[in-house]
Amino acid sequence: MKLYLLSLLFLWNASSTKTPNFYPSYVAAREASKNYQKDLLIFFSKQSCSQCDAAWATFEKDQLGTKIFISTMIDAQDFDGAVLLDKYGLNSAPSWLILDYEGNVKQKWAGDWKNPHVRPDPSAPVEQPKPEAKPVPVFKATTATQPATKPAAVETPATAPVAVIEKPAPAVTPAEPKTENTTSGFVLQAGYFGSEANAQKLVNDLNTKGYEKYTIKTALQNGTTYYRVVSPGFSSEAEAAKVVEALSGSGIKATIKKMTEIVPPIISD
Repeated sequence: MKLYLLSLLFLWNASSTKTPNFYPSYVAAREASKNYQKDLLIFFSKQSCSQCDAAWATFEKDQLGTKIFISTMIDAQDFDGAVLLDKYGLNSAPSWLILDYEGNVKQKWAGDWKNPHVRPDPSAPVEQPKPEAKPVPVFKATTATQPATKPAAVETPATAPVAVIEKPAPAVTPAEPKTENTTSGFVLQAGYFGSEANAQKLVNDLNTKGYEKYTIKTALQNGTTYYRVVSPGFSSEAEAAKVVEALSGSGIKATIKKMTEIVPPIISD
């Protein structure tokens, strides 16, 4: 309990600190990176993570790093953080991601903070590298004189909230949705993921709770494929709202969508 409270205190201090070029919002940080044409540093953290706290504290003490980068902190355990981790091939917190102002990946790693602009001291003793070790690539800072030749990177869609299932809720007999074979009506979107494996986990969880016939539908946005977990169709929004309430009791937060919003259209069995 004490460790959790200390973690909350750290996150509050991090959000209120006067770290140069720090933006609490990922969207605001991306916009600042483009406007000032400076590299964006994204730090993935999580609650009750002493290693995350230590890594961020090391970065805040780096006067060169805080000056060079536009920085932001993202919770790797919420929906947006999980989507970004999956999108850029990162697996856990603490992790670091550096993008140029056009959204291209320049460097990423997991663990403690290391400033890619700082080269090792040649006078310091160097350990013999292991056979499998690879040389650290020379990191070139993005400057304001570089011409913008590519469109901005795809923003993470913020349309599909997914609730974290903490405790099993009392058993609720699910209402059997009425389905239609037309493109009119409504469906429930129970989740929206950057990987098919995560979408399938939610489908399996729904099945164990008695909510069957939920399927995975793909959505292509700006060249990136996302995976929706959707229900069979409902003839009215009122019917769909009843099931949303039942799902909420089971720890799953779903949203009501018109069938015409789901591509391709949902055809119920």
